[in-house]
Amino acid sequence: MDVYLGGAAIATGFRGRGQRPDNRRLPPVRINERIRVPEVRVIGEEGEQLGVMDVRDAIRSARERGLDLVEVAPNADPPVCRIIDFGKFQYEAKKKANEA
Repeated sequence: MDVYLGGAAIATGFRGRGQRPDNRRLPPVRINERIRVPEVRVIGEEGEQLGVMDVRDAIRSARERGLDLVEVAPNADPPVCRIIDFGKFQYEAKKKANEA
């Protein structure tokens, strides 16, 4: 659909990506304060189980280590979270996706 103003045509229809929601900014997993459940099962940096914890205590524990709390199994009961550097987690996930 074009609108003519003073001899020039102005395109007003849908043009590409402008109206789509930008899902690129949202990570596919929840981290830190985005985790909205009261309790989570926590796995430490080296893969050791730290047990079921209150989510606030788990985030505090991750922050003390300078790391992030990343939800790795949201459908489990309780959800499973891992204390890990989120950048490293993203790198490993991307690397794994490229191998497949």
